[in-house]
Amino acid sequence: MTDEAPRSEPGPEPLAAPEPPPRDEHPIIAWARAIVLGIGDTARDMLEAGRQGAREALDDGWRRFDDKTKRRRSRG
Repeated sequence: MTDEAPRSEPGPEPLAAPEPPPRDEHPIIAWARAIVLGIGDTARDMLEAGRQGAREALDDGWRRFDDKTKRRRSRG
């Protein structure tokens, strides 16, 4: 018997943090980069929210159709 603890499976690697801007970068360039990256993040969030809303609206439309026709559509 050994005193060695059982090894666990290695998990996924953590996401790398964005690199900080170089110290010699001009403050206006760093400010502009932060704005551009923020706009990109916001755009991705908005697109995902739009996709989620579209899925919910489609499901709601089918639910109302099913309620109105008293027939169930096949979901195969």
